[in-house]
Amino acid sequence: MSTIHFLRNGLENFTEAAFGARPEDIYEVQQWEMAGSHAMLTNGLLNIYQKAATIPKAKIRVFIEYALQWYAAIKHHHDWEESVYYPLYAPRYNIDTIVAAHLSLHAGVEKLKDYLTSCLPAGATWGNGKRVKAHKQQAFDAARFRELVDGFASHLVTHMAQEISHLDPARIRASGFSEEELKHISDVSGNHVKSLPPFTFLVYTIIHTPKSSEFPPVSGFVKNVLSPYVFYVWNRRLWQFAPTP
Repeated sequence: MSTIHFLRNGLENFTEAAFGARPEDIYEVQQWEMAGSHAMLTNGLLNIYQKAATIPKAKIRVFIEYALQWYAAIKHHHDWEESVYYPLYAPRYNIDTIVAAHLSLHAGVEKLKDYLTSCLPAGATWGNGKRVKAHKQQAFDAARFRELVDGFASHLVTHMAQEISHLDPARIRASGFSEEELKHISDVSGNHVKSLPPFTFLVYTIIHTPKSSEFPPVSGFVKNVLSPYVFYVWNRRLWQFAPTP
């Protein structure tokens, strides 16, 4: 099965699980939000994979910086899962298998980041304010880029699907979590997300989430006014490569 097929199938499944508005049932919220995150990340990866070979030479640097926003998004997502989100489920949920899966994915994702940054000049800004260290810059090769994505894409989609199953509402109920405990998990997680940079992470999340989902669960004012008319403008040169709504 090709990488594009894997990503499209994953995107379809995650989008279905994240359909519509945030559920009223707090037990369903956990799966809906995770599916929304995974739909966004899969859509972002599919987009750069498909467009990599079509970028004009004059726009390659900006495309690389845009592609590195995907890396920044998934790096934050996994860090958040391991350090903030899943520990809140302990000890009733064992997160060892999830952390192990992240470790196995880490090498491939890091190779992609290392390749992309090697194609930028020293001192270039990428991600959430990081800078490329002194190095010998190499030319961007779309075939090499796609080869690196091929190395981890199917594993990533499979892992994401397993995480969504892990958060099945019936399973969470059976584990004995109260509504108050789940509301606390959502509040802690939500406060963490609000602390992230709006000019990169928030905009990226909003414009890469399929339109059939109302994820991320931010206010209409933030999503429909601040994001498109304030936050978006700061890095609009990057967002020219975003998927067409």
